[in-house]
Amino acid sequence: MKNFIVANRNDNSPRYKKEKIEILVQAQIDNSIELGWDKKNIILIANFDYEFMGVKTLKTNLNEFCWTGSKMFALQWYLDNYEIDLIWSHDLDCWQNVWFNPPEFKRDIGACYYNNPKYNGGSIFWKKESKDIIDYIVEKLAEERARQEEPTLNKVFKSKQFKKRITELNRTYNVGCSGFLPRYEKSIKPIHVCHFHPYNGIAWEIHTLDRSGTGVKSVTPRLERLLRKHYPDLATEKRKK
Repeated sequence: MKNFIVANRNDNSPRYKKEKIEILVQAQIDNSIELGWDKKNIILIANFDYEFMGVKTLKTNLNEFCWTGSKMFALQWYLDNYEIDLIWSHDLDCWQNVWFNPPEFKRDIGACYYNNPKYNGGSIFWKKESKDIIDYIVEKLAEERARQEEPTLNKVFKSKQFKKRITELNRTYNVGCSGFLPRYEKSIKPIHVCHFHPYNGIAWEIHTLDRSGTGVKSVTPRLERLLRKHYPDLATEKRKK
């Protein structure tokens, strides 16, 4: 399995500018290596040259209209140029919490729902047989000049043409902030993948500081320590509501 990370930098956008993107990339690589990933299995696709902890970018031009869907274009490019059996693609703010082996799923794609029957694109497992689906998603994103990836992804995944090739995975592989408690409760523990942006104070409180007041905390002490190293200003206590 390849750990697939995509960084599409846009210095005209506060969210995707150089400083923020590079810190996220550094934290992702540091986290992956600390968990035991072999560097050769960490695939960093980017539209700029970069290296951190011995992991170098595979540089290619990425899309400039659907920033959240950059990994779809990167997946297509990678599978056009490399042969691989299984890829775990995830957003830059989607954090592996503990080591896990590839989940078992018989179909071509494994993905998680939110707390409703809608697939979340932030953490997905792709077998090599899914290449035609990836091509189709990219084609639709390009045709529609889509600004967001997930509406197109959900249409494709739920379509009569492709729905039998998608496996719904346990939510532990993608626990985000929306509907956090139901997703947490339905997940294998410990949570395998926590999905939140460190810059988002509310998201940080949800995952690490028990914002709900229920005693639930998804992030392991190890991951919290690592993120605080890269983001030293992270809160240590909840803000007053």
